[in-house]
Formats: sequence, structure tokens, C-alpha cells
Amino acid sequence: MLVSGYGFYRLANHLVQHSDMFVLRNIEVSGNRYISEAEIVGAAKLQPGMRLMELDPNRVAERILKRIKYLEGVSVSRSLPSTLVIAVQERQPVAYLVDHRVYMVDRRGVILLKKPDMDLQNLPLISGLTVRKLLQDRQPLLEALGLIQKIKEVDDGLFHVISEIHLNIKQPPTIYLIRGGARVTLGENDHYQKLYLLSQLMRKSGILSELDRIKKIDLSFENRIILTRKS
Repeated sequence: MLVSGYGFYRLANHLVQHSDMFVLRNIEVSGNRYISEAEIVGAAKLQPGMRLMELDPNRVAERILKRIKYLEGVSVSRSLPSTLVIAVQERQPVAYLVDHRVYMVDRRGVILLKKPDMDLQNLPLISGLTVRKLLQDRQPLLEALGLIQKIKEVDDGLFHVISEIHLNIKQPPTIYLIRGGARVTLGENDHYQKLYLLSQLMRKSGILSELDRIKKIDLSFENRIILTRKS
């Protein structure tokens, strides 16, 4: 039995190493939406005729991640006899910047040029600082992204009413609303509570239908909302 088992192992190993059956013939890519399959395959640096079992899936994944910054994760696996499967996770924009060109911003604060097929509709514009300044000091951007996350946690519907988050190095971010550009001041503390108050204001007071008449909503005071209408 031992001899037979060893013989089978040698035969299987010989087939893997030398048989045309296990030569890479197909590459399947999944999970991509705005990064083309050709770009992903090209980044993998795979040559025709490579033997599938000689490929290191982890190294292939690392090459792809290194070359395509728009990908947040890559998983590579073999599917015998001749297919390599590449599953990717693209970075998803949560906001965008305009600085001569249009940039996407993902949840981790990565700034990248907008891809043609990337949908930025219904996402807030982050304004006030240039891309260069944000790359030098990401703290204001991270504060804005933290604020976006808080808004979604409090009321996802409120997120879709926000058109812009304005950054200022010396002050907390300022929110601007859709349809009229009402300015919302939160102050430095208790953002969850203040966002909840803003959410309730939008839900119960009919403000949504009057946004074009609102100039400012001040939530910087504790348990108070100061609403200023346009004259």
C-alpha cells in the first residue's frame, strides 16, 4: 500500500508539473464595476503557458493591489484544471472633491481621481481645502468622514439632504443642505445629539418643503435650534 501510494503521488505530481491539463488557460474576474477586467488581469502580470499550481495566489493578489489603488481588497484562488479566479473589492466613494478635477474619497480617506463609470450622485461635496493640503494633513478630511458616518448612524435619510461639508482648519466642519444651501452649524461637541435634533427637525416640522427659504440652522447651543430664514 505504501509503495502504491507513493507511486500515485509521483504520478499526480508529474501530471501537475508536466501535463498541459494544468496550464493556465482562463482567468475569471468578479466584483469589479468601474475597474476593467483587462486592467485587473494586466496588473496580475500572468504569462501564457504558466502552470496553475506554480502560481502563488497571495503574490498575485499583492501585485494587483499594489498596481491598482482603486481596489481595497483582492482574493485569488485556483480552480482546477486551468482557471485562476480573481475576486476584487473596489473602493467605494462616500464623498467627492473638486480641485481643478473631480476626486472620489472613500471611507478610509483615500483620495483618487474619479473614474468615468463612478457614480457620485447623492454624495456630499467636501470643500474648503485643496487636495494638496488634505494629502499633507488628513485630519480635517477624517473629521468630515467621521461626521458623515455619524449622520448615517443617526438617520440615513438625513444624509441624502446634505449637499456639502465645508472644512476649515481652525473650526469644526460646516454642513450645507440641498435646495437652497442652508448652512448648518453643529459646534464642537455632542454631534450625535445635535444630528438627532436636526433629523427630528427635518422629519416633523415640514422644513424639507421649505429648504429654499432657510438661510441657517444653528445647533451649536445645547438643546436649542436657532433657525434663520432668508429675508
